[in-house]
Amino acid sequence: MGAIDIGGCWPTTVSVEGIWSVVTDLSTWGEWWPAISHVETLEPSTGAVSAARLTFSTRPPLRPFTSTVQVTDQAEPHRLEVLLADGPLRGEGTFTIAEDRDGSTACYDVSLAVRSLLFRPLEPILRGATRASGRARLERAGADLAALAGGTLRDP
Repeated sequence: MGAIDIGGCWPTTVSVEGIWSVVTDLSTWGEWWPAISHVETLEPSTGAVSAARLTFSTRPPLRPFTSTVQVTDQAEPHRLEVLLADGPLRGEGTFTIAEDRDGSTACYDVSLAVRSLLFRPLEPILRGATRASGRARLERAGADLAALAGGTLRDP
């Protein structure tokens, strides 16, 4: 368990394969995940499937920070496991995508912790993801993910 655990699901009108194609393309993460302002794809390290350096936007007085995400495992087209490998945060996450009668449901389970005392001010921001404004940003991420894959969010 990290400093903050964030999880939820986005029911969409998109097929499993459609969501999978967006989630596994790390270059798209800045287009659908609101906290990410820039993505630079990287050569993956040994054992990783893919990797990218992500720049995260944060509220003042903190500056944007970067971290490297590595896809450590994937079971196409249903499960993607990622690791934040460096930067001020450490953590891991899992995306799962399940087919349902109206499209698919994409779920995320992310556990993060601050690596350095200098970045402790990030913890309240991370914990904010569980409050109303943070939930709204996560809902927007789901809507943007679905739109990028060619569909929309559905009511749960």
